[in-house]
Amino acid sequence: MNISITPETSTRTSARPQRLHTWLNLIPAAEYERDRPKQVLFLDTFVTIEPTGDATRPYRVRFEGDQEMVVVVEFGVIFVWYGNDLAHPDRPFPTLFAHPYPTRYVSSPPTIFDDTHVMDFVENGSDNLHFTAVHLWEYSKIYDHEVGPDTISLKQDTRFRYGKCSTKRHIRLLSKVLPRLELTQDYVYHGPCLAVVGAEGRGTPDMHALVSLTPEGPNRTRVYVTIALAPDTFPQWAEQSFSLVARQRRLCDVAAGIMAGYIKNEFDVDAIIWTNRRYTPEPALLPSERHLRDVIRWGESFYPPGFEVVVPEEPRAEPRWQELGGLQQLDTNEVRRFEVGGHQLVAYLDAETVPRVFAAYCPHQGAHLGHGGRIENGCLRCPFHALYFDSEGHCIGRNPQRRNAVIDSLNLEVIPHRLVLDRVEVLV
Repeated sequence: MNISITPETSTRTSARPQRLHTWLNLIPAAEYERDRPKQVLFLDTFVTIEPTGDATRPYRVRFEGDQEMVVVVEFGVIFVWYGNDLAHPDRPFPTLFAHPYPTRYVSSPPTIFDDTHVMDFVENGSDNLHFTAVHLWEYSKIYDHEVGPDTISLKQDTRFRYGKCSTKRHIRLLSKVLPRLELTQDYVYHGPCLAVVGAEGRGTPDMHALVSLTPEGPNRTRVYVTIALAPDTFPQWAEQSFSLVARQRRLCDVAAGIMAGYIKNEFDVDAIIWTNRRYTPEPALLPSERHLRDVIRWGESFYPPGFEVVVPEEPRAEPRWQELGGLQQLDTNEVRRFEVGGHQLVAYLDAETVPRVFAAYCPHQGAHLGHGGRIENGCLRCPFHALYFDSEGHCIGRNPQRRNAVIDSLNLEVIPHRLVLDRVEVLV
């Protein structure tokens, strides 16, 4: 049965359609069996789930309680197909792991990220620069990109400590005693909503990870992380001893649940940027980011046919002088954010206490400089990729000492301003 699709409306700055034609995670089977919800939020509507009692087809899922969907249960997770025809998928369900571990695949509780799009996660996973800037990883190298009609695959070599960038203080403190990990990770994105990862290296057990991304409402994304550790992670005597005191639970499975929580926690700091980011269809990417442009185009191929992305624009009235605020509201050590006449602006005082005012969004990938941006070496540092902008708004790259290395395509928009007594006025 064909279903009609109407464009969603949204006021978010990162507006993109969330109705994607692909396989979507719905809910881990264990979570469903525990809570037995009558409805599960899905896209900007809902689905219903019914147990069938048939081991080969354990669940029946109906879109809005009416139209039956194609269901696949793999690794303890319920997946459904969404497209123009719910009964006939345009893409077969993929093989997630060629050689699954004979251990339990443990799913984290769900996390809801407001004002995000599933492609925010996928683009981040292919974006090498942000791992050191946002996640504070010591080293990251992404390579061997392959972009196909249905999948993206890549490798990543990393050196880091989990939790170092966490928004939670106790996790940041814990990260100081956690081992430094050196991993090689193989990623495969099976459509925008299923990221499959195999990881091996020093300081951590080999593992399989499945990151499931599902739109919940027009502007939210529900995320589960499912983990399994290699069966030889712990010696047999440790597993046997643990099972005696833990009611037959396996140490390997408990550790997998802990790892799932750590991996999911890494998204929290990204979400601060995504929520406040302005979506731009043509970001000013650097030559080294050519693969990221391919990833963006790949994500657009999953939009419903004829779906047009409407990007909100800032007001375009005749510019006039308007008050930004008092001079005492600005600081030499902190970026302050303002909204004036519908325009998002950031401002600070330079070393000579001269006001500097710019449009708030970084031209590189649209991050809001007032959410996590900071002043370093007399420059404004973008929170997303650690690009530095001097007091004139010139982008000088990732090294604040190289003041002559200007990247003209990434310069900030300087906002004309003036002082009237102790008040700052801007021309917008």
